[in-house]
Amino acid sequence: MRQQHGLTLIELMTTLAILALLGTFGLSAFVETLARHRVQTALHLISADLAMARSTAIMRRNQVVACPGNALLGCRPDADWSHGWIVFTDPDGNRQPDTEDDLIRVANAPSGAPQSIRLASTRNFVRYQRDGRSAGTNLTINVCRGDALGGQVVVNNLGRVRSARPNGEQACPFR
Repeated sequence: MRQQHGLTLIELMTTLAILALLGTFGLSAFVETLARHRVQTALHLISADLAMARSTAIMRRNQVVACPGNALLGCRPDADWSHGWIVFTDPDGNRQPDTEDDLIRVANAPSGAPQSIRLASTRNFVRYQRDGRSAGTNLTINVCRGDALGGQVVVNNLGRVRSARPNGEQACPFR
């Protein structure tokens, strides 16, 4: 009797069907995990840069501003942080970096922004005073995934930064 090597067509089709089912369910779970990870990363990046801005204002005894924008154009006129943000010293109080030496940090947009996640705040900038307090009202940066709120970074009047994730599904506060 001869031994046969290889697979029959039925065995091959069964294996392919099982792989297709696993790939379909596994891929959708992977996409969801990746989206949650992007939101978490965006929350962490913004929180870390705002905390760094506060500590820099205290250490240098100078006003420090964080705003959506880039190194070439300065602060954006809107509150859309999805394209990146800058942190800079602001000794003259004009809310724009005057020289390249004023720049402390230039952050690019987090992965997936502005297509799959959006970041927008309640104000256009946050300015830290020499003692670390935040001038003006609280700042809230909403991180949204599609139409759902993924999380928030909140800066209170004392300048403290915290992040929060919603309990359950909440609509994004901006469109």
